[in-house]
Amino acid sequence: MSNCQPLHGRIVPTGGDACDFCNTSPAFKGYQCDNFAVGGLPVFTNGSGMWTTCRKCSELVDAEKWSALADRAVRKFIKRRTVPRHEVPVLWAQFTEIVRLFAEHRKREA
Repeated sequence: MSNCQPLHGRIVPTGGDACDFCNTSPAFKGYQCDNFAVGGLPVFTNGSGMWTTCRKCSELVDAEKWSALADRAVRKFIKRRTVPRHEVPVLWAQFTEIVRLFAEHRKREA
């Protein structure tokens, strides 16, 4: 399980029992996901893994409301950290890309 943290100007998952999108605890639901890179760094160390979500983010994933999911993640990230106003568009672009990559690489349930 991972949490998104800034690393070298990029947002990358780092581990923990919280939502990988918005960092809300506890994690509620996991999604199997093939590996992908964020900022040139692989998300999972073993080629694939479990991407976890809180209850609200899981509802957005299940409904495939990707824009709303990215918006929620950005709002929660900003609420937990001091983010200069001029960096918000960069964060929004990064979270939008993470959500896009997650949607592209998650394994569909049978």
